[in-house]
Amino acid sequence: MTLMIGASAVIDRACLFLAKLALTAMVATVLFQIWARYGLDFPFSWTEELARYLMIWAGLLGATCAFKRRLDPVVVTVPDDATQMRQLMALGALVVTVLIFLVPVLYYVLFGPDMNVQRGFMWRSSNRISPGLGLNMALVGSIIPLTCVVIFVHLAARIAEVGRRA
Repeated sequence: MTLMIGASAVIDRACLFLAKLALTAMVATVLFQIWARYGLDFPFSWTEELARYLMIWAGLLGATCAFKRRLDPVVVTVPDDATQMRQLMALGALVVTVLIFLVPVLYYVLFGPDMNVQRGFMWRSSNRISPGLGLNMALVGSIIPLTCVVIFVHLAARIAEVGRRA
């Protein structure tokens, strides 16, 4: 139990650092784009694309941090002084909600119809190259399964916290 809680904390710190880094890089890229467009009168084609990809990464990494800190929208709000049974029911509702949302996302990222890996999002993305940067789009899209896995780790840590208190 303590291992899961510690792993969640370490992963959260890494995600928060990477989200801040991506956000800072996005702002710098947009400022560089503005400077190049209006200062040099020569806009680069890759800056807008890079800023977009950094925004996706920053947003999804930030979502994992919000989930860890319980700053995300909740299904059931339970006060801290609620009975243990009511807190367990709220946790159960959270677990079910997260599973209903993320399991299909993770499934379709990895697989397509009939569990065909080649029809999954990641496989199809690996066959595409971004026009401005020349990046394999699987690199850009890899944040989706990473986000799902991180949220599952944070969810397991929440369950472990409740188990430790019981």
